[in-house]
Amino acid sequence: MAEKNVAFNEDYWNAFYQKFQRHTPSQFCVSIVTEIDEGATIVELGSGNGRDSHYLASQGYITVALDLSHEAIKRCKEHAEKYDVLHSHFYQGDITNADDIAALVEKAREKSAGQRVVFYSRFVMHSIDQEQESSFMTALSDSMSTGEMIYFEFRSKEDETLEKHYGGHYRRYIDTAKFTRALESRGFLTRYSITGQGMAKFKDEDPFVSRVIASKK
Repeated sequence: MAEKNVAFNEDYWNAFYQKFQRHTPSQFCVSIVTEIDEGATIVELGSGNGRDSHYLASQGYITVALDLSHEAIKRCKEHAEKYDVLHSHFYQGDITNADDIAALVEKAREKSAGQRVVFYSRFVMHSIDQEQESSFMTALSDSMSTGEMIYFEFRSKEDETLEKHYGGHYRRYIDTAKFTRALESRGFLTRYSITGQGMAKFKDEDPFVSRVIASKK
């Protein structure tokens, strides 16, 4: 496992998103659309190049997204402007910073006009270390309201020994049982959890991933 370095990680992702143009939504993103109420505002925590937020916006949802990479956010905004998408909003910030999370959620609630707010984070948890995960979960718990849902997908511990299509950056392979216990200790209820392959296949890579859905008590 590569050593975690926040500055290196930000530089890596800025360079990555300068050349990464793929805009097909993830399998996970497409799968959750049938579960989310019409009219909901979706908060994406770690949006990358925005492909999932843009897809969710195409389905009529207001999206409010945060990412560490200023290059990724720049491209997300350019894509939204190019296609005249006015209900997809992107902000640069750190999901492990409580102030950044609180500010993002406040923006989402303002845009939601009293409708349901849903939270979403894909392929982000394994890119932060244990201490950052703890900070993120605490900040998320403080910002979410009772009954609100959070959808996660991340690389699980079973994926550690498999070949990767993209390398060169930090990955932490997550023990899903420990992850759900950590969520529950911060006032969440695990609604659904599954780990396996076939859910996030990309070219020659078929990673082991976990999907976790939880609600705030």
